[in-house]
Formats: sequence, structure tokens, C-alpha cells
Amino acid sequence: MATPGQLMFTRGLGPTARLLIWLLAGLACVALDTRYHALDGLRSGFSLLLQPAREFLRAPVDVATELGGFFTRHRLLQKERDALLAERAELAIRLNTANELARENAELRSLIELQTRPGHQTVHAALLYQGHNWFAQRITLDQGAGAGLRSGLPVLDAAGLVGQLTRVFPGSSEVTLVSSPEQLTPVFIERTGQRGLAAGSGRGRMELRFMPTQTDLREGDRLLTSGIDRVYPAGIPVARVTRVSRSQSSPYLRVDCEPLAGLDRSRAVLVMVAEPQVTTQ
Repeated sequence: MATPGQLMFTRGLGPTARLLIWLLAGLACVALDTRYHALDGLRSGFSLLLQPAREFLRAPVDVATELGGFFTRHRLLQKERDALLAERAELAIRLNTANELARENAELRSLIELQTRPGHQTVHAALLYQGHNWFAQRITLDQGAGAGLRSGLPVLDAAGLVGQLTRVFPGSSEVTLVSSPEQLTPVFIERTGQRGLAAGSGRGRMELRFMPTQTDLREGDRLLTSGIDRVYPAGIPVARVTRVSRSQSSPYLRVDCEPLAGLDRSRAVLVMVAEPQVTTQ
């Protein structure tokens, strides 16, 4: 129980006195902390206590910043990917164009070497279009009667015999390919000199017919024109033997061949025209 003196002292302190007391206490704490760092431990304790609260309050800001950075990086990566894809497509187009030009140049150089065959003139022609029905085994060239062409002339590319002109128009001509079932080509086997008859079997294939079973014939043998029909000059590469099979019921071999010429690939060809013979009196 408080004494009367204590009650009088408590009642005698007004708000101003209490404020001054607290100010003096605060200044004393500041002086002690400044001079002796007396409150460092207290501040450290409060800092540790408030650390979870600071982390919790800062988490939404960190998440928002990280999400913003993620989407920014994602957009940049998408732009880089799109640019790389476009660059790769452009490079692929350039590479294909360069390869095609190199192939055409090699083909043209080979055709130039073929022009030296004696007794024949050559007419350069290019593939105008290929028939819609590939089973017909025909192609159309951009040269015709205006260039001195006529039916029956042989057509070559850089690798071998393509076929024979069968229809000639003023500005174009039609070639029946050697692989057509309508075509028969007298040939001889380059390795042995054995003569035979190569026939088209359609779909870009050929066969060597009427070869007796004892014929010396191997896979890989080349067939060249024999020239005995006076249509094709002798020595033009025609086909390569791909398979030789024997049958007990037939006296002949079954010989499958692959044309050497690029029947569905060549763009430039030569049409061989025999030079007129000069008679001396």
C-alpha cells in the first residue's frame, strides 16, 4: 500500500515532467550507445527477430522480379531461335542452289566433251517438260525442226543414251526413252564384245534379251551401242547389268539392267545429227 508521500509525488508529475524524463533517458541511451555501443546487442536481437518478417514481405517482390526476368529471357530466346531457323532455311536454300549449279556445270562440261565424235554434229537441247504419265517413258525437248532435228535421231546426256526422237515439231520434239517397252537397242557387252538386244521394260528399267545360258555375263557389265542398226553410233554407253538369273525352263538368261543416262534427272542433252557425206567425182 502506497504511503501518502508517494501518492503526492506521483500525482505531482505532470505530462511535461514525464516527457522530459523520457527525453533524458533517451538521450542517455543515445550517449551510451554512441560512446560505448551499449545497444548493439539489442539491435542485433531485434534484427534477428524481424528477419523472417522481412523475408516474408520481400518474397512477393523477388518472385515478381524473377518471373519478369524469366519471361523476358523467354522472349529473347524465342527471337533468337526464330532468327536461327530463318538463317538455317536460307543457308539450306543457298546450299541446294549451289549444288544444283555445280551438277549442271559438270553435266554441261561432260556434254561439251561429247561433241567431238567424228561424223556427227550435235544440237544442244534442254528438257522442256516430262510427261504427266511417267509410264509412257517420254520427255519433251525445247528444240525441234527449226534446229535441224528429225525423227529417229539419238539423244544423249553426259552419262549415256537417253533415247530416240520419235516426234518432231517446229519448236519442240518428243523423245522416247530407252527404258520404254517400245524401244529396242542393239548393244554389245563392253568386257567381252558379245552382242545382244537391250529392250525397255518400263519404269526406268531395261533388260538384255535372248542371251544363251552359257553367255559370259556378270553383274556390273556395261552395255554399249553396237551401231549395227545405223541409228545409234557405236560405243555409246546404254546400261549396266544389275542382275543375272537362270531358269531351268528357258534356254536364255534373264538379265536386268539399269540405264546409265539420267532419264528422270538430266536437264541438258545432245541430239546427234549425222553429217552429210561429201561425194567426190
